[in-house]
Amino acid sequence: MLPQIIFYIAFYIIGVVLGSFFTLATYRIPLKQDILYSRSYCPKCNNKLKAWDLIPILSYIFLKGKCRYCHQKISPRYIIIEFFSGLFYLLFVLSLKIDIFNIDVFKIVELLYGTLIISSFFIIGGIAKETGKLFKGTIIFGLIISSIYMIYLYILENNIYRYIIYLVAIIMLFILQKLIKTDKYKKVYDIMIMLIFSVIATNEIIFIASAVFALIIYLISYLITKRKNTNYIFYFSFLNILFLIIYNFIFI
Repeated sequence: MLPQIIFYIAFYIIGVVLGSFFTLATYRIPLKQDILYSRSYCPKCNNKLKAWDLIPILSYIFLKGKCRYCHQKISPRYIIIEFFSGLFYLLFVLSLKIDIFNIDVFKIVELLYGTLIISSFFIIGGIAKETGKLFKGTIIFGLIISSIYMIYLYILENNIYRYIIYLVAIIMLFILQKLIKTDKYKKVYDIMIMLIFSVIATNEIIFIASAVFALIIYLISYLITKRKNTNYIFYFSFLNILFLIIYNFIFI
């Protein structure tokens, strides 16, 4: 029992650490900055941050939500994303019902694949929230992971033809979007690409539930705020994570 609990705690910590990376990625990717090798810095004073400034959740608490160097307030979104990232990853691993004393290859693959796909949705949703845009590089990363997973399914002799059809469709949308010059229609293509990516990355049930609930939230948000730039992709991304977890709890 204790090793199982330690496993869950470890995965929560992994989720929190990934959440810290997501905040960095959602800030730097739109600016076309390096997200892997460049040291973290304060966006207000540009001071390079030390290791003890970057401890997820704890650094924010100990620094009282302020930069150690310029003493400017740090956005609470950092600690919020780190906390909920850890929570979502913990719920995800619980939903897989993994027994570490009797784990098989299939469970390991599902765990790794789900972790990477959830990461994709986190970054896609985070960037959409910050910029209102869909960055193609994040979709391409998710498609690469999904393609590797398709090969795994093919090895298991499962039917992957529908995935291939979806993949062809999303490639065609990428091409068409390049040919369209009007920003208005590009946003429509962004949503279509995101919808098809969801089907490839998860399944039809999760896709439908996420699409419907995202639309409801989108309409309610629009009616309340009257903001035309209310971001559907943001809601849709995080609902995919939520419904993936719910789906696992019900059907696995």
